[in-house]
Amino acid sequence: MGSLNQLCITRLTFCDSDLIRRGFELTYHDTQHTANSLEVSAKVASFTLLDYGLDQAGESGKVLLTITKAWLPNASTLPAAKIQDRLVLQLDEDISPDPITLNALHHIRSKGFQVALTNYTINDPRKALLSEVDIVKINCQKLMPCDLKRLYAELKGYSVALMAGQIENWQMFEQVRAAGFDLYQGSFLGKPELLDTPKNSTNRILLVKLMTLLFDDKSSIQEIEKVIEQEPTLFYRLLKFVNSAAYQLPNKIDSLHQAVIYIGTETLRTLVAILVWAKDDHKAYTVLPQILTRAKSCELLAKELGLAPSERYFTLGFLSMLDVALDQPLDKLILSLSLPEEMQNALLKDEGSLAEVLNFVRQWEKANWEILQQNQMFSSESTPELMQQAQHWAQETEKEMQNI
Repeated sequence: MGSLNQLCITRLTFCDSDLIRRGFELTYHDTQHTANSLEVSAKVASFTLLDYGLDQAGESGKVLLTITKAWLPNASTLPAAKIQDRLVLQLDEDISPDPITLNALHHIRSKGFQVALTNYTINDPRKALLSEVDIVKINCQKLMPCDLKRLYAELKGYSVALMAGQIENWQMFEQVRAAGFDLYQGSFLGKPELLDTPKNSTNRILLVKLMTLLFDDKSSIQEIEKVIEQEPTLFYRLLKFVNSAAYQLPNKIDSLHQAVIYIGTETLRTLVAILVWAKDDHKAYTVLPQILTRAKSCELLAKELGLAPSERYFTLGFLSMLDVALDQPLDKLILSLSLPEEMQNALLKDEGSLAEVLNFVRQWEKANWEILQQNQMFSSESTPELMQQAQHWAQETEKEMQNI
Protein backbone atom coordinates (compact mmCIF):
# COMPACT_ATOMS: atom_id res chain seq x y z
CA MET A 1 0.00 0.00 0.00
CA GLY A 2 1.33 3.42 -0.86
CA SER A 3 0.78 6.70 0.88
CA LEU A 4 -2.45 8.13 2.18
CA ASN A 5 -2.46 10.53 -0.74
CA GLN A 6 -3.43 7.55 -2.93
CA LEU A 7 -6.81 7.57 -1.17
CA CYS A 8 -9.63 9.92 -2.10
CA ILE A 9 -11.48 10.58 1.14
CA THR A 10 -14.90 12.20 1.00
CA ARG A 11 -17.56 13.03 3.54
CA LEU A 12 -21.32 12.98 3.13
CA THR A 13 -23.72 14.81 5.43
CA PHE A 14 -26.54 13.14 7.34
CA CYS A 15 -29.33 15.07 9.04
CA ASP A 16 -32.49 14.63 11.12
CA SER A 17 -36.10 15.10 10.01
CA ASP A 18 -35.80 18.87 10.57
CA LEU A 19 -32.79 19.00 8.22
CA ILE A 20 -30.43 19.78 11.10
CA ARG A 21 -27.02 18.33 10.33
CA ARG A 22 -26.04 15.57 12.76
CA GLY A 23 -22.71 14.55 11.30
CA PHE A 24 -20.78 13.14 8.36
CA GLU A 25 -19.97 9.73 6.98
CA LEU A 26 -16.39 9.36 5.73
CA THR A 27 -15.89 7.20 2.66
CA TYR A 28 -12.84 6.50 0.55
CA HIS A 29 -11.75 5.39 -2.90
CA ASP A 30 -8.43 3.56 -3.18
CA THR A 31 -6.79 4.77 -6.38
CA GLN A 32 -4.22 1.94 -6.21
CA HIS A 33 -6.88 -0.78 -5.82
CA THR A 34 -5.14 -2.46 -2.91
CA ALA A 35 -6.53 -5.82 -1.80
CA ASN A 36 -5.81 -5.18 1.88
CA SER A 37 -9.01 -3.64 3.23
CA LEU A 38 -7.59 -3.49 6.77
CA GLU A 39 -4.71 -1.35 5.55
CA VAL A 40 -7.00 1.03 3.68
CA SER A 41 -9.51 1.47 6.50
CA ALA A 42 -6.62 1.98 8.93
CA LYS A 43 -5.34 4.82 6.78
CA VAL A 44 -8.75 6.44 6.82
CA ALA A 45 -8.95 6.02 10.61
CA SER A 46 -5.44 7.47 10.97
CA PHE A 47 -6.47 10.43 8.85
CA THR A 48 -9.68 10.96 10.85
CA LEU A 49 -8.23 10.70 14.37
CA LEU A 50 -4.76 12.12 13.96
CA ASP A 51 -4.26 14.14 10.79
CA TYR A 52 -7.47 15.85 9.77
CA GLY A 53 -8.94 15.48 13.26
CA LEU A 54 -12.45 14.79 14.50
CA ASP A 55 -13.06 18.53 14.96
CA GLN A 56 -12.57 19.22 11.26
CA ALA A 57 -13.91 15.93 9.92
CA GLY A 58 -17.13 16.08 11.91
CA GLU A 59 -17.28 19.72 12.98
CA SER A 60 -19.79 19.70 15.85
CA GLY A 61 -21.44 16.40 14.88
CA LYS A 62 -20.62 12.72 14.73
CA VAL A 63 -18.20 11.01 12.36
CA LEU A 64 -19.36 7.72 10.88
CA LEU A 65 -16.38 5.55 9.97
CA THR A 66 -16.53 2.09 8.36
CA ILE A 67 -14.57 -0.74 9.97
CA THR A 68 -13.75 -3.99 8.19
CA LYS A 69 -14.06 -7.59 9.33
CA ALA A 70 -10.31 -7.71 9.93
CA TRP A 71 -10.67 -5.04 12.63
CA LEU A 72 -12.97 -7.05 14.88
CA PRO A 73 -10.31 -9.34 16.41
CA ASN A 74 -8.49 -6.11 17.37
CA ALA A 75 -11.48 -4.51 19.05
CA SER A 76 -9.60 -4.42 22.37
CA THR A 77 -7.31 -1.72 20.93
CA LEU A 78 -10.11 0.77 20.38
CA PRO A 79 -9.60 4.03 22.28
CA ALA A 80 -10.88 4.60 25.77
CA ALA A 81 -14.16 6.44 25.84
CA LYS A 82 -12.71 9.93 25.38
CA ILE A 83 -14.17 10.37 21.91
CA GLN A 84 -16.98 7.83 22.01
CA ASP A 85 -19.66 10.48 21.64
CA ARG A 86 -18.11 11.69 18.37
CA LEU A 87 -17.24 8.46 16.57
CA VAL A 88 -19.72 5.92 15.10
CA LEU A 89 -18.21 2.66 13.86
CA GLN A 90 -20.07 1.35 10.81
CA LEU A 91 -19.78 -2.36 10.04
CA ASP A 92 -18.68 -3.35 6.58
CA GLU A 93 -21.31 -5.38 4.72
CA ASP A 94 -19.23 -8.57 4.72
CA ILE A 95 -19.32 -8.85 8.53
CA SER A 96 -21.46 -11.86 9.50
CA PRO A 97 -23.27 -12.45 12.83
CA ASP A 98 -20.95 -15.14 14.21
CA PRO A 99 -19.95 -15.41 17.91
CA ILE A 100 -16.63 -13.57 17.33
CA THR A 101 -18.45 -10.63 15.76
CA LEU A 102 -21.10 -10.49 18.48
CA ASN A 103 -18.48 -10.58 21.26
CA ALA A 104 -16.44 -7.87 19.54
CA LEU A 105 -19.49 -5.64 19.14
CA HIS A 106 -20.44 -6.13 22.76
CA HIS A 107 -16.92 -5.06 23.78
CA ILE A 108 -16.98 -2.03 21.46
CA ARG A 109 -20.30 -0.82 22.82
CA SER A 110 -19.20 -1.43 26.41
CA LYS A 111 -16.57 1.27 25.81
CA GLY A 112 -19.30 3.74 24.93
CA PHE A 113 -19.01 3.68 21.15
CA GLN A 114 -22.03 3.54 18.86
CA VAL A 115 -22.15 0.95 16.08
CA ALA A 116 -23.98 1.26 12.76
CA LEU A 117 -25.18 -1.44 10.38
CA THR A 118 -25.26 -0.38 6.72
CA ASN A 119 -27.48 -1.38 3.78
CA TYR A 120 -29.86 -3.50 5.84
CA THR A 121 -32.60 -5.11 3.78
CA ILE A 122 -35.56 -7.56 3.80
CA ASN A 123 -34.59 -11.01 5.16
CA ASP A 124 -31.11 -9.72 5.96
CA PRO A 125 -28.80 -12.51 7.26
CA ARG A 126 -27.34 -10.01 9.75
CA LYS A 127 -30.53 -9.85 11.80
CA ALA A 128 -28.74 -11.35 14.83
CA LEU A 129 -26.54 -8.23 14.97
CA LEU A 130 -29.48 -5.90 15.63
CA SER A 131 -29.17 -6.42 19.38
CA GLU A 132 -25.59 -5.10 19.29
CA VAL A 133 -25.94 -2.02 17.08
CA ASP A 134 -27.27 1.50 17.60
CA ILE A 135 -27.95 2.73 14.06
CA VAL A 136 -29.33 0.81 11.08
CA LYS A 137 -29.00 2.35 7.62
CA ILE A 138 -31.33 1.36 4.79
CA ASN A 139 -30.64 1.87 1.09
CA CYS A 140 -33.84 3.55 -0.11
CA GLN A 141 -32.96 3.11 -3.79
CA LYS A 142 -33.01 -0.68 -3.52
CA LEU A 143 -36.45 -1.01 -1.92
CA MET A 144 -39.96 -0.50 -3.15
CA PRO A 145 -42.14 1.81 -0.98
CA CYS A 146 -44.09 -1.18 0.39
CA ASP A 147 -40.89 -3.03 1.31
CA LEU A 148 -39.49 0.12 2.91
CA LYS A 149 -42.56 0.40 5.16
CA ARG A 150 -42.37 -3.29 6.02
CA LEU A 151 -38.69 -3.06 6.93
CA TYR A 152 -39.27 0.10 8.95
CA ALA A 153 -42.03 -1.63 10.96
CA GLU A 154 -39.77 -4.61 11.64
CA LEU A 155 -36.82 -2.52 12.82
CA LYS A 156 -38.90 -0.29 15.10
CA GLY A 157 -39.10 -3.29 17.42
CA TYR A 158 -35.39 -2.85 18.18
CA SER A 159 -33.63 -0.14 20.17
CA VAL A 160 -31.96 1.38 17.12
CA ALA A 161 -32.00 4.70 15.28
CA LEU A 162 -33.05 4.29 11.65
CA MET A 163 -31.16 6.08 8.89
CA ALA A 164 -32.59 6.39 5.39
CA GLY A 165 -29.70 6.42 2.94
CA GLN A 166 -29.19 6.99 -0.79
CA ILE A 167 -31.98 9.61 -0.98
CA GLU A 168 -31.52 11.21 -4.40
CA ASN A 169 -33.95 14.13 -4.40
CA TRP A 170 -36.30 16.19 -2.27
CA GLN A 171 -39.36 14.32 -3.45
CA MET A 172 -37.89 11.04 -2.19
CA PHE A 173 -36.90 12.75 1.07
CA GLU A 174 -40.49 13.89 1.71
CA GLN A 175 -41.79 10.39 1.02
CA VAL A 176 -39.25 8.76 3.34
CA ARG A 177 -39.66 11.40 6.06
CA ALA A 178 -43.38 10.59 6.18
CA ALA A 179 -42.40 7.07 7.26
CA GLY A 180 -40.73 8.47 10.38
CA PHE A 181 -36.99 7.73 10.02
CA ASP A 182 -34.60 9.28 12.54
CA LEU A 183 -31.73 10.21 10.18
CA TYR A 184 -31.44 10.96 6.46
CA GLN A 185 -28.55 10.83 4.02
CA GLY A 186 -28.11 11.21 0.30
CA SER A 187 -27.29 13.48 -2.60
CA PHE A 188 -30.41 15.58 -1.94
CA LEU A 189 -28.31 17.26 0.77
CA GLY A 190 -25.42 17.91 -1.63
CA LYS A 191 -22.58 16.10 -3.30
CA PRO A 192 -19.87 14.33 -1.24
CA GLU A 193 -17.14 16.75 -0.17
CA LEU A 194 -13.56 15.80 -1.03
CA LEU A 195 -11.21 16.27 1.93
CA ASP A 196 -7.56 17.19 1.58
CA THR A 197 -5.32 14.34 2.70
CA PRO A 198 -2.12 15.19 4.62
CA LYS A 199 1.46 14.61 3.58
CA ASN A 200 2.55 13.37 7.01
CA SER A 201 4.17 9.97 7.40
CA THR A 202 5.44 7.82 10.22
CA ASN A 203 8.32 5.37 10.61
CA ARG A 204 6.65 1.96 10.78
CA ILE A 205 9.62 0.26 12.47
CA LEU A 206 9.47 2.70 15.35
CA LEU A 207 5.73 2.23 15.60
CA VAL A 208 6.15 -1.51 15.94
CA LYS A 209 8.68 -0.92 18.71
CA LEU A 210 6.30 1.50 20.40
CA MET A 211 3.42 -0.97 20.17
CA THR A 212 5.57 -3.59 21.82
CA LEU A 213 6.20 -1.23 24.73
CA LEU A 214 2.54 -0.22 24.99
CA PHE A 215 1.40 -3.82 25.30
CA ASP A 216 4.04 -4.62 27.91
CA ASP A 217 2.77 -3.79 31.41
CA LYS A 218 6.37 -3.47 32.60
CA SER A 219 7.12 -0.59 30.23
CA SER A 220 7.58 2.80 31.84
CA ILE A 221 6.20 6.12 30.64
CA GLN A 222 9.80 7.24 30.11
CA GLU A 223 10.47 4.32 27.73
CA ILE A 224 7.33 5.10 25.75
CA GLU A 225 8.20 8.79 25.51
CA LYS A 226 11.74 7.98 24.39
CA VAL A 227 10.46 6.14 21.32
CA ILE A 228 7.88 8.81 20.46
CA GLU A 229 10.60 11.46 20.66
CA GLN A 230 12.36 9.70 17.78
CA GLU A 231 9.45 10.20 15.39
CA PRO A 232 8.57 13.83 14.54
CA THR A 233 5.32 12.95 12.77
CA LEU A 234 3.93 10.91 15.65
CA PHE A 235 4.98 13.59 18.16
CA TYR A 236 3.11 16.17 16.08
CA ARG A 237 0.01 14.00 15.67
CA LEU A 238 -0.32 13.21 19.37
CA LEU A 239 -0.12 16.87 20.37
CA LYS A 240 -2.72 17.75 17.76
CA PHE A 241 -4.97 14.89 18.88
CA VAL A 242 -4.90 15.66 22.60
CA ASN A 243 -5.44 19.40 22.00
CA SER A 244 -8.47 18.83 19.78
CA ALA A 245 -11.86 20.06 20.88
CA ALA A 246 -12.93 16.44 21.31
CA TYR A 247 -10.95 16.35 24.57
CA GLN A 248 -12.22 19.74 25.76
CA LEU A 249 -9.17 20.41 27.93
CA PRO A 250 -9.24 23.55 30.10
CA ASN A 251 -5.56 24.16 29.29
CA LYS A 252 -3.59 23.31 26.19
CA ILE A 253 -1.07 20.48 26.33
CA ASP A 254 2.38 21.53 25.13
CA SER A 255 4.68 18.71 26.22
CA LEU A 256 5.00 15.08 25.21
CA HIS A 257 4.92 13.92 28.83
CA GLN A 258 1.59 15.64 29.44
CA ALA A 259 0.15 14.25 26.21
CA VAL A 260 1.16 10.67 27.01
CA ILE A 261 -0.20 10.89 30.55
CA TYR A 262 -3.50 12.40 29.49
CA ILE A 263 -4.15 10.22 26.43
CA GLY A 264 -3.33 7.08 28.40
CA THR A 265 -1.80 3.77 27.38
CA GLU A 266 -5.01 2.27 26.07
CA THR A 267 -5.78 5.03 23.59
CA LEU A 268 -2.11 5.24 22.59
CA ARG A 269 -2.27 1.55 21.69
CA THR A 270 -5.10 2.29 19.32
CA LEU A 271 -3.50 5.27 17.63
CA VAL A 272 -0.21 3.47 17.14
CA ALA A 273 -1.94 0.31 15.92
CA ILE A 274 -3.80 2.38 13.33
CA LEU A 275 -0.55 3.91 12.09
CA VAL A 276 1.20 0.51 11.96
CA TRP A 277 -1.59 -0.90 9.83
CA ALA A 278 -1.58 2.20 7.66
CA LYS A 279 2.08 1.51 6.70
CA ASP A 280 3.01 5.14 6.14
CA ASP A 281 6.42 5.77 4.63
CA HIS A 282 9.11 7.52 6.65
CA LYS A 283 10.35 10.90 5.41
CA ALA A 284 11.81 12.72 8.41
CA TYR A 285 14.73 10.42 9.25
CA THR A 286 17.44 12.46 7.52
CA VAL A 287 16.82 15.55 9.66
CA LEU A 288 16.17 13.63 12.87
CA PRO A 289 19.67 14.04 14.38
CA GLN A 290 19.45 17.83 14.07
CA ILE A 291 15.90 17.88 15.47
CA LEU A 292 16.87 15.75 18.47
CA THR A 293 20.00 17.80 19.15
CA ARG A 294 18.11 21.09 19.06
CA ALA A 295 15.29 19.76 21.26
CA LYS A 296 17.66 18.34 23.87
CA SER A 297 19.78 21.50 23.80
CA CYS A 298 16.72 23.62 24.60
CA GLU A 299 15.75 21.27 27.43
CA LEU A 300 19.22 21.15 29.02
CA LEU A 301 19.65 24.90 28.74
CA ALA A 302 16.28 25.45 30.41
CA LYS A 303 17.29 23.17 33.29
CA GLU A 304 20.57 25.05 33.67
CA LEU A 305 18.71 28.36 33.84
CA GLY A 306 16.07 27.04 36.26
CA LEU A 307 13.24 27.36 33.73
CA ALA A 308 10.35 24.97 34.32
CA PRO A 309 8.90 22.74 33.10
CA SER A 310 12.03 21.85 31.16
CA GLU A 311 10.18 19.29 28.97
CA ARG A 312 8.28 22.21 27.45
CA TYR A 313 11.58 23.45 26.05
CA PHE A 314 12.27 20.03 24.51
CA THR A 315 8.90 20.36 22.75
CA LEU A 316 9.84 23.89 21.66
CA GLY A 317 13.03 22.72 19.98
CA PHE A 318 11.31 19.71 18.47
CA LEU A 319 8.47 21.72 16.94
CA SER A 320 10.77 24.42 15.60
CA MET A 321 11.92 22.08 12.81
CA LEU A 322 8.61 20.47 11.90
CA ASP A 323 8.49 22.35 8.62
CA VAL A 324 11.76 20.73 7.57
CA ALA A 325 10.74 17.25 8.75
CA LEU A 326 7.22 17.27 7.29
CA ASP A 327 7.80 19.49 4.25
CA GLN A 328 4.95 21.87 5.10
CA PRO A 329 4.83 25.53 6.17
CA LEU A 330 5.61 25.90 9.88
CA ASP A 331 2.77 28.34 10.54
CA LYS A 332 0.21 25.90 9.12
CA LEU A 333 1.55 23.04 11.25
CA ILE A 334 1.82 25.05 14.47
CA LEU A 335 -1.60 26.67 14.16
CA SER A 336 -3.21 23.27 13.60
CA LEU A 337 -1.81 22.10 16.96
CA SER A 338 -3.74 24.71 18.99
CA LEU A 339 -0.73 25.24 21.25
CA PRO A 340 -0.66 27.74 24.13
CA GLU A 341 -0.18 31.32 23.00
CA GLU A 342 3.29 31.55 24.57
CA MET A 343 4.51 28.57 22.52
CA GLN A 344 2.91 29.86 19.32
CA ASN A 345 4.45 33.31 19.78
CA ALA A 346 7.88 31.79 20.27
CA LEU A 347 7.66 29.63 17.15
CA LEU A 348 5.84 31.96 14.79
CA LYS A 349 6.56 35.49 16.04
CA ASP A 350 9.92 34.99 17.72
CA GLU A 351 8.53 36.55 20.91
CA GLY A 352 8.79 35.74 24.61
CA SER A 353 11.18 33.95 26.96
CA LEU A 354 10.74 30.64 25.11
CA ALA A 355 11.97 32.29 21.91
CA GLU A 356 15.06 33.57 23.73
CA VAL A 357 16.12 30.02 24.60
CA LEU A 358 15.37 28.76 21.08
CA ASN A 359 17.30 31.60 19.45
CA PHE A 360 20.26 30.99 21.74
CA VAL A 361 20.42 27.37 20.56
CA ARG A 362 20.06 28.47 16.93
CA GLN A 363 22.99 30.84 17.35
CA TRP A 364 25.03 27.97 18.80
CA GLU A 365 24.18 25.83 15.75
CA LYS A 366 25.45 28.64 13.50
CA ALA A 367 28.60 29.08 15.64
CA ASN A 368 27.92 32.81 16.09
CA TRP A 369 30.38 33.11 18.98
CA GLU A 370 30.40 36.90 19.19
CA ILE A 371 26.63 37.06 19.57
CA LEU A 372 26.58 34.16 22.04
CA GLN A 373 29.23 35.67 24.34
CA GLN A 374 27.11 38.83 24.69
CA ASN A 375 24.08 36.79 25.79
CA GLN A 376 23.41 36.51 29.54
CA MET A 377 22.54 32.84 29.13
CA PHE A 378 26.03 32.03 27.89
CA SER A 379 28.58 30.45 30.20
CA SER A 380 32.05 29.63 28.92
CA GLU A 381 32.14 26.66 31.31
CA SER A 382 28.65 25.12 31.21
CA THR A 383 27.27 26.01 27.76
CA PRO A 384 29.74 23.97 25.65
CA GLU A 385 29.27 21.04 28.00
CA LEU A 386 25.46 21.23 27.74
CA MET A 387 25.54 21.36 23.96
CA GLN A 388 27.95 18.46 23.84
CA GLN A 389 25.64 16.44 26.10
CA ALA A 390 22.73 17.20 23.78
CA GLN A 391 24.66 16.10 20.71
CA HIS A 392 25.83 12.92 22.43
CA TRP A 393 22.26 12.12 23.49
CA ALA A 394 21.01 12.62 19.92
CA GLN A 395 23.75 10.37 18.51
CA GLU A 396 22.99 7.61 21.01
CA THR A 397 19.28 7.88 20.31
CA GLU A 398 19.91 7.58 16.58
CA LYS A 399 22.05 4.47 17.15
CA GLU A 400 19.24 2.91 19.17
CA MET A 401 16.88 3.57 16.27
CA GLN A 402 19.14 1.70 13.88
CA ASN A 403 19.11 -1.31 16.21
CA ILE A 404 15.32 -1.48 16.45
